[in-house]
Amino acid sequence: MSATATVVAEGAGCVTCGVCMSVRDWEGPDGVELLEHLVRGRVEDALREQGLLVRTPGTVPIGVSARHIHLTPAHVEALFGPGTTLQPWRMLYQPGEFATEHTLTIRSAAGRAIERIRVLGPERDRTQIEISRTDAVALREEVPLRNSGDLNGTPEVTLVGPAGSVTTDGVIRAARHIHCDPAEAASFGLADGDRVGVRVPGPEGLTFPEVSIRAHPGHRLILHLDTDDANAAGVSCVTHGVVMR
Repeated sequence: MSATATVVAEGAGCVTCGVCMSVRDWEGPDGVELLEHLVRGRVEDALREQGLLVRTPGTVPIGVSARHIHLTPAHVEALFGPGTTLQPWRMLYQPGEFATEHTLTIRSAAGRAIERIRVLGPERDRTQIEISRTDAVALREEVPLRNSGDLNGTPEVTLVGPAGSVTTDGVIRAARHIHCDPAEAASFGLADGDRVGVRVPGPEGLTFPEVSIRAHPGHRLILHLDTDDANAAGVSCVTHGVVMR
């Protein structure tokens, strides 16, 4: 076995948010199922926007957030070539956010790697890499559980792209959180920064404590779980959680 091992991991999850494209291909054997899930999600979105899809009070739809990368403009150019900017490939659930056609390899200090990690846009002020605990074990890295943007003291990894590589910190396991508009948060009796429990029903159901409320104007209601949490709770593309005070 070579000194450098490569892990090409497959993930699971809903495609409503588009992030699952980082670990699945349309050309794969589950392409039809992916398309059905995507169409169903878009139809539900349209009905919800027209007030025709009634959400059970006290519940929140669940989106599965697979591993992905946010890049600064400088890192975009270093990895994909001078003059490159991030362009939409598939729009994501939150307004203004999108998946790009670009993927990267992440390589840890231990020489372990995960390939084909999807890059999301738009560009950010600081590069952030979001992975699961399973990914962290595969990379042999101690990766902290953090809120998005809380990146000080996080591990350094090397990102490898078609035009070059960069070594950067910013690797986190994203803490569980609910995106919503402030008015929608108020309908739950909550505000930005509050924490709640969310119960996922079903035979594999779990209750997740300490879920952060991230209420910002224009955000659409969704609970984000990583693939480890979603798989453990048996989350599917139509799963809703019950918010517990």
